[in-house]
Amino acid sequence: MKDALKGRFQSFWEDEVISSSIYADVAKKVKAQSSLFNSLSEIERSHAVLWANLLKNFYGAEPKSSIVLRLKACFMKFLIHVIGFKLTLKMFELNEMKAVKEYYQLLSNPSLAGYRNEILALVKDEMFHEIEFLKQTIGYKREIEGLKDALYGLLDALVEIEAAVIGIASLLPNPIIIGLAGLISAISGTFSMTTGAYVSSKSEKIIYNSKLEEIEIRSNIERDSVSEEVIEDIKSSTSNESVLEKLTQLLKHDEGLAKKFYILSKIGSPEVALEDPMVAAKNAAIFYFLGALAPIVPFFLGLSGFHAIILSITFTIIILSIASAFVAVVSGTSIKRKAMETISITLLATLLTYIIGTLAKSLLGIEI
Repeated sequence: MKDALKGRFQSFWEDEVISSSIYADVAKKVKAQSSLFNSLSEIERSHAVLWANLLKNFYGAEPKSSIVLRLKACFMKFLIHVIGFKLTLKMFELNEMKAVKEYYQLLSNPSLAGYRNEILALVKDEMFHEIEFLKQTIGYKREIEGLKDALYGLLDALVEIEAAVIGIASLLPNPIIIGLAGLISAISGTFSMTTGAYVSSKSEKIIYNSKLEEIEIRSNIERDSVSEEVIEDIKSSTSNESVLEKLTQLLKHDEGLAKKFYILSKIGSPEVALEDPMVAAKNAAIFYFLGALAPIVPFFLGLSGFHAIILSITFTIIILSIASAFVAVVSGTSIKRKAMETISITLLATLLTYIIGTLAKSLLGIEI
């Protein structure tokens, strides 16, 4: 049993060291929340000490700061500077939720009975982080959801246009004509996505505003019952008494937060629903068209059909991997699973259209 814990202790220590370093870096970047992130950095450092002590006491080993660990920390810091503070908060929120679950499982391990209080304190710290992030992130759900929708548009374009140009490439030998056909498909798809995003966003806004007005009236008249209803909703969604107790205290002393929770539970996030239809349409157009360019650019480079196809697929896979990673972060899913899922679907669609094109060329006797 103990041997099975060694790898987990090392992994937990690495996660805490990286988190501490990242929190400190974010504190320098985001002055308004610097005290919060400096505090979180210190807490994570103390957690790393606990896991290091457990490694030493159980196995007589010291945790090692490998080159891979340093590279991972550097990459995470670089990613934070690229994706910005808001996505950083979302990423941290997901990490803290995962840590709470993993650490909580250790409380029932008989080998760690002597360290139960220390691990319990660590779990409580992580729950505090989760609550802090919840309070911080409520105000920017619209931007997170908007980015996610835009990235889905990009992924959609990559899959559709890649499959289309490869299918056309199985029929036509001229790469320029293939590229032009792909470009026309991209432009028509962009118009379609833009129109759909505008109409959808505008309809959601009208419906949401109507429901929001009703809820605003009730939350202002029946404040106590609203807080109680929110607490009951939270009770039905969590069995963790510590989390429930902390959230209950927050809601009782913060009417504004209770109101936000109530709105979220009844009709969803107002920040998401109240997105400007023009902004939604613009984001859909930009991301879809940018995604559509990757598969067709190689055909305009004067390469032969085969080389253009290989380069097109390569470009598509690279961009799919990057976009899938961002979607996974904002959706709370596994980056690896999301990337593999999206790439597999794209390659399958591409293969099928290539086969269809080849069969059509053979059966119909098309010679160009």
